[in-house]
Amino acid sequence: MKHIIILTALFIFLGTGQALYAQSETETPKKTVATIISGLSYSPKLHYYGRTDDLKSSALMPTVLVQFDSLGLYLTGSTVFTTNTVQPLEYAATVTEVGYKFGKRQGIAGSIYADKFFYQNKTLVQSALQGQAGLNLSHLNKIANINLTSIAAFSDKTDFFASAGLEHPIVMKTGKSVFVVTPTAVANAGTQSFTNTYFKNNKFLGIPISNQSTTQTTQVFNLLSYEFSMPVVWVFNNIFLVATPGYVMPQNVVSTSGNTEVVSRNGTNLFYVNLSLLYSFKVKKDRY
Repeated sequence: MKHIIILTALFIFLGTGQALYAQSETETPKKTVATIISGLSYSPKLHYYGRTDDLKSSALMPTVLVQFDSLGLYLTGSTVFTTNTVQPLEYAATVTEVGYKFGKRQGIAGSIYADKFFYQNKTLVQSALQGQAGLNLSHLNKIANINLTSIAAFSDKTDFFASAGLEHPIVMKTGKSVFVVTPTAVANAGTQSFTNTYFKNNKFLGIPISNQSTTQTTQVFNLLSYEFSMPVVWVFNNIFLVATPGYVMPQNVVSTSGNTEVVSRNGTNLFYVNLSLLYSFKVKKDRY
């Protein structure tokens, strides 16, 4: 939940899919007012820069995105339901986002966005964060897109994050279907003040977790994780199927005195496969 999981895939592939649909349209041209995307995502290993909660929860996330195409503005809302070996599926949080996209398919493109988080409980590792604002910049080219991200995340203190990555979309078209495979590598860095509040608000196996030794390390801007993924998207008419296998290697995980077991549970290398099923449609009006 660094960002809403499916947004990056949507913005990369929405243009490709919709361009193909437009080729087959024979009706009177209409002006697009907005694109609406709704669907369901599943994350078998919910993590935040490779950091998980004590029970390594899974998440189910219904999501709605409304994109005002001519303006570049978009709005999203996602509800997060978590489950693990101890608890059944239960409501954990709601994430809302407003953003502005700019740029073209080649050259410089990006987005500016702001998120607001509403938590039902404090079990998620990032549950100390109340909101965040971010800037994404991409240099789009035929060899490898270069992506840069900066984020300010707000809790009792402000955390700052930065990411740099490379990706190379491979597009294949067959009839009305579009397949896109995007090998991606990202390095994430930032501060970790949010971990102090997480440790303070939670207990591990009923034992309060000490955070006496975390104060100094959480304020330092460190490498947080390496992440490698390969989103695979199949687009047919207005349906998107997205499978994202990935491998994340957390770095500089904050430790607490006498709690090495907590560290090993919350900061190990993870392999995951996130899944999304989405439906997209356009709101149009006739041109006169």
